[in-house]
Amino acid sequence: MMNSDISMDLPLQYRIQVSGVIDKRWFTFYDNMVLEAEHKAGKRPLTTLTGHVTDQAALLSMLALLYDMRCPLLSVECLHEQ
Repeated sequence: MMNSDISMDLPLQYRIQVSGVIDKRWFTFYDNMVLEAEHKAGKRPLTTLTGHVTDQAALLSMLALLYDMRCPLLSVECLHEQ
């Protein structure tokens, strides 16, 4: 069953986590994304990107950029309340 208030062409807020540290300059096009790097002793750094994404096409573009940067994807979470 599809949720009628979620659509592929509407903006939604996402949280994306990748292994490693991302330089914020790569995401200047996505000016509404907040990048936070987490460093824990003895573990590889983790970067979390949180913010509104214009639509699913923009989300795929962002994921492709992360792939091209060779950042292992850990999770993609839609923060939309259902």
